[in-house]
Amino acid sequence: MPIAHSTFVAGDKHLIARMVSNYQCGHCTGEVTHLATNGNDLHAGIEHDDGCPVLAGTLPAAPDLARAARVPDTFRR
Repeated sequence: MPIAHSTFVAGDKHLIARMVSNYQCGHCTGEVTHLATNGNDLHAGIEHDDGCPVLAGTLPAAPDLARAARVPDTFRR
């Protein structure tokens, strides 16, 4: 299935790395499937289930990304 919606995040590379490491979609079983770097830029691929409102662009990924950035060390996988 082609990508229906993309979310772009920019900022401190350590914060972004934490966000994508702990990201879990709150609406489906979607999660980060790959992470690549290009110098200081980080690129993450997040795959969502068909019908997910985040994939469709109906709901933003921002709340799930913010939650992922704040996961305490004791709760990380």
